[in-house]
Amino acid sequence: MKKSLAHRQLGIAFMAVAMALSVAGCRNSSKIAHDRSETPQQSGKTAAECVEVSRCETLIANFECTVDDITVNGQLRMRRDSVIWVSLNKFIELGRAKLTRDSIFVYAKIASRYFEGTYSDLEKVAGITTDFESLQELFLGEKEFVRKNWVIADFGDWRQTIEVMDDGSMVKNKNYPYRANIMVRSKLYSGTATVIYNKVSMNRPTTYPYSVSSVARKYEVKK
Repeated sequence: MKKSLAHRQLGIAFMAVAMALSVAGCRNSSKIAHDRSETPQQSGKTAAECVEVSRCETLIANFECTVDDITVNGQLRMRRDSVIWVSLNKFIELGRAKLTRDSIFVYAKIASRYFEGTYSDLEKVAGITTDFESLQELFLGEKEFVRKNWVIADFGDWRQTIEVMDDGSMVKNKNYPYRANIMVRSKLYSGTATVIYNKVSMNRPTTYPYSVSSVARKYEVKK
């Protein structure tokens, strides 16, 4: 009985952490490591020339997240107007979340529980009023400080980096915050999280895999 309760709490906590992480993405930087097919006016550029790109189409970011006194590692991926994906691990994968324009999928792998629903369902479960567009705005970096009905976040450790592409050309990325401090208040979870990024890449091809074990139990939303 105690084990079942602990697993349930862990599954709910992962949902809360996944939502918290969704605030910590690509800020006002629009820091781009470009895909050559999406970068305009490159013809005639020399391999040593540095091109600056300002539009984030895809994001891949590795991070370390400390929630209260628990630290986990993870990866964040996203595609503009399409999907946000998060995976958490501590020696093994703990779970993952995938957010699309109209649906939310969260799999707490270690607890063998999963949630599938809409943003309206999320509001019923966690008291969080949001949508994909609002979360995407946070990822794409419209503001340096974020305050919503369920979260307050500020960003620091801004860095400007240069990436060397496969063809030897270089891409200069605008400032990007490698640290995010987040405070969450919801029905499921209230606390603080610190996210430290250690590797960020943009406009590179990526995938957003999501599947659930056949023995996992669904977290039902009460109507």
